Amino acid sequence: MIVKKLQDEVLRAERYNSLLSISVVDVDHFKIVNDTYGHPVGDEVLRQVANQLQDHIRHPDLAGRYGGEEFLILLPSSNANAAAEQAARLCKQIREMAVHVNQHQQTIGITISIGITQFKNGVDTWDTLLNRADNAMYEAKNNGRDRWVIAD
Repeated sequence: MIVKKLQDEVLRAERYNSLLSISVVDVDHFKIVNDTYGHPVGDEVLRQVANQLQDHIRHPDLAGRYGGEEFLILLPSSNANAAAEQAARLCKQIREMAVHVNQHQQTIGITISIGITQFKNGVDTWDTLLNRADNAMYEAKNNGRDRWVIAD
């Protein structure tokens, strides 16, 4: 669903020569959460991250689950700097979120890594755009997680 929206936004940005940025968001150490606390807790982490993303993006931005523990945020009419400002807020919001486990007697902290890129009209397709954002997200993970990176 979110990939179809991405394809639509890329077509719109091409047609009207308008700005478009995207962010690929990945939950840090998600496999460890699933392995340590079980899949029901992992599912709750994903629900809470999704809610935080939805609650803390502006209209008309769109956020959706992209796959596994990855989410995609579409920022129409926004450049990469605006996406970076949003990413900084989202990292802080998720970092401050507490997920309750074991009948609420224990909480775990969650962080996210975000890769950002801006659409290059005449150069990008929807999947080259997505690939650049995905590579930037992996760079954020390799640089220590709980951060964002803008792809060139």
